[in-house]
Amino acid sequence: MDYPVIDIEGTGIRIRELIRESGHTVTEVSEYLGTSTSLVYRYIRGEVLPSIDRIVALSVYLEVPIERIISVD
Repeated sequence: MDYPVIDIEGTGIRIRELIRESGHTVTEVSEYLGTSTSLVYRYIRGEVLPSIDRIVALSVYLEVPIERIISVD
């Protein structure tokens, strides 16, 4: 049986779009998450997936459900 797998690149695209739609900057997001802007850019480029804690934090900060952040294949 196949199970859903998180699409890292698709999730990065969603994060980029949600940040843009919210009117926040990458700097503001990184400060809220307590991380560097370079790590947030790595999320956006689909190089690395945020931890579940950071996905929840993004959901709260960007005021969207987690399902809007995560892209699944």
